[in-house]
Amino acid sequence: MDDRSTPEPGGEPPATPSDSGGTGEDHAPRVPGSPADTGPQRPVPDAPTEGAPAPEAPSPMHDPAQGGEQPTGTFPAPFSAAQGPHGDAPATPPTAPPPPPSGRAAPLTPPSGFPQSPQPPRHQPRPTDHPAPPAATPPAGFPPAPEAPHDAQRPEPPQGPGQPSGPHEPARPATPPPFSPQLHEAGADAGMPPDRPATPGFANPPGGPEDPGPADAPARRSRKGLFLGIGAAVVVLALIGGGISWFLLRAPNPDGTAEAYVAAWNSKDYADMATKATGDGLEDAYNRVEKNLGVDKAAVELGDVTAEGDTATASYTATLSLSNAGDWTYEGTLPLTRAGGEWKVDFSPAVIHPDLGDGQTLSRVNERGERGHILAADGSRLDTEDAPGSVKMLVGQVGPATKDDLKDLGPAYEVDDPVGQSGLQKSFQERLAGTASTSIRVVAEGEADQAADSDTVVGKVDGAAGEDITTSLDPALQDAAAKAVVTEGKPTSLVAVRPSTGEVLAVAMNAGDFNRAFDGQYEPGSSFKIISYEALLENGVSTDATLNCTKTTKVGGWPFKNAGDAAYGKQSLTEAFATSCNTALVTEVDKRLTSDSLTKTAEVFGMNADLNIGLPTRTPSFPAPKNATMLAAQSIGQGQVISTPLHMATVPAAIQNGSWRSPVLVTDPKLPDQPKPRPIPNAEQLRPMMRAVVTDGTAKKAGFKGEVYGKTGSAEFGTAEDEDDELESHAWMVGYKGDLAFAVVVEGGGGGGSVAGPVGAKFANAV
Repeated sequence: MDDRSTPEPGGEPPATPSDSGGTGEDHAPRVPGSPADTGPQRPVPDAPTEGAPAPEAPSPMHDPAQGGEQPTGTFPAPFSAAQGPHGDAPATPPTAPPPPPSGRAAPLTPPSGFPQSPQPPRHQPRPTDHPAPPAATPPAGFPPAPEAPHDAQRPEPPQGPGQPSGPHEPARPATPPPFSPQLHEAGADAGMPPDRPATPGFANPPGGPEDPGPADAPARRSRKGLFLGIGAAVVVLALIGGGISWFLLRAPNPDGTAEAYVAAWNSKDYADMATKATGDGLEDAYNRVEKNLGVDKAAVELGDVTAEGDTATASYTATLSLSNAGDWTYEGTLPLTRAGGEWKVDFSPAVIHPDLGDGQTLSRVNERGERGHILAADGSRLDTEDAPGSVKMLVGQVGPATKDDLKDLGPAYEVDDPVGQSGLQKSFQERLAGTASTSIRVVAEGEADQAADSDTVVGKVDGAAGEDITTSLDPALQDAAAKAVVTEGKPTSLVAVRPSTGEVLAVAMNAGDFNRAFDGQYEPGSSFKIISYEALLENGVSTDATLNCTKTTKVGGWPFKNAGDAAYGKQSLTEAFATSCNTALVTEVDKRLTSDSLTKTAEVFGMNADLNIGLPTRTPSFPAPKNATMLAAQSIGQGQVISTPLHMATVPAAIQNGSWRSPVLVTDPKLPDQPKPRPIPNAEQLRPMMRAVVTDGTAKKAGFKGEVYGKTGSAEFGTAEDEDDELESHAWMVGYKGDLAFAVVVEGGGGGGSVAGPVGAKFANAV
């Protein structure tokens, strides 16, 4: 420890007699919320996270009460007995037939002695039926035939000349056929109804409205019944055919079962597949193959389906994507059987692969190529036996896989395979190990781990050798960093980054029990004041402002004081920063900042977010202060603030570059999801303030050469028994020189300028 008076809570140590100009070294005061540890906390594992509308009814006929539509057209009224069917002539037939038209044969009459018999009615007349025309009068000597009712059954007409003709009914107009010249010539006797209107462009034919035609003309047989019969037959046949088609389309078929089975296979829904198959053990069999082979994805295409009777066969092509191996493609068949009208896949192990028999399954044997290497920025290897201890810690170790390892690594690995067990070797295991050449073999169920003893190889997937990864480490800077920390007696860590890119250039530790540089847990102390002064400048403080550095002050009832009980009185903003005056800073913070404003600035510098560098790192933490006292304490890097040397190296780097960049250790392959650079609005104003720390402030005696900018810090840790107890503190020095920024922490080292400062100077002066 430096020669200092005992600080009050929140104070900094007094300047040593050797400090020129009476400049006191910053020392973090004892404040509420400080962790009760005695050094950096080791990493604690994080907790696991995890159809159509219904048809419209026909509109009814108009009902005034219902508001329906008025029907279009008119309806014929029934005619009376005094009228003919057309309402303009009596219905009584003439007593004598007129002579037939010229050129037309006389109608045939029944032979003598054969009376005309009445015809049975076919149906009752309707108002819309055509009424019967006047009946023909029989020749002399034959009694008149009784009048047939409308639509009476008509006999077949004579088949030709010389054939006897049976009784016939009076002529009745049939449904008018389309007009033709022959019908025009034949007139009413050719089937034209007596009331058919004249066809435009032609004279009215005989038998029209002006000429009712001969009363004894033979009736022409109506085609209406014939058309209805034919239509009914067509409808029946259509219904029969439609039913057959519906049955063929809807009846169970092997194609549908095969398609559904393959779709479930592609989804790896083995429970659904079991509902479409016969036999037992389907789910277990498929799950066993998936586990043994490491099937990440299945893509099965159905081929031809052929059926014969109650059996069928469907071909398929399966492509299985195997974990850390690639795709394996093969062909097989699905046997199907029909029972009870339903098609099912007749399951056996051969359905999964044609070479499998009962009690057999598939497994894999992996053959690995050469493992990739871990390289420095210049291409030199870092994964060598003679690498420095800090580099070895970053690179990590490779060792034989155990059965416990296989639970995480999966089927791509076997016991004793070389696998990364720590560091970059573990983080980039898949890339470094490459893709194994994989052979798929038939084994007995329960003997997957003995697949290498099987001679039945049914498939092979070629692999690839491992690939290198390249880091941003600079061998020369790495050597300088190692030399800077090796002489310090207490655990010391140094991290250097390139401000223009965020690349990590050197990582050095003199204690090798764990990675303190990336995972150590430290309060940053006064080195955090770079962030606090940026927040003040953002919230109205001018670089020309005058601050009052008193011996002590209270914020929220809690006393804060300076190292060595120093009191500098009136100071410029730069002087207060360079001497690391606590009382001047917390007074301004209490007046100008809020919990939200300081937290927002801290997060611009990367706090409260993971640092994705390719290795596990501790997340720098700045919990939002709950009250004025905690706000003041955290503004001087105490309270609940936690950081690491890796993160604190990015803070001066942000001032040098003007933007905060997330650190990067692995440059190839390029890491995804890197945050964009975040501008620091007042970086230009902070640079001369950091320069004053080295030239006239707490780091003046550190021994820096050249144009170096920095900030010291002393962060108390532990728990005091009473007010007079002096706590240990970690010593910090952060800064930059050209395009090189660094952070040094000495655990329990005491004064930042006197202990951590010289370590930083050794490193900066060597480059």
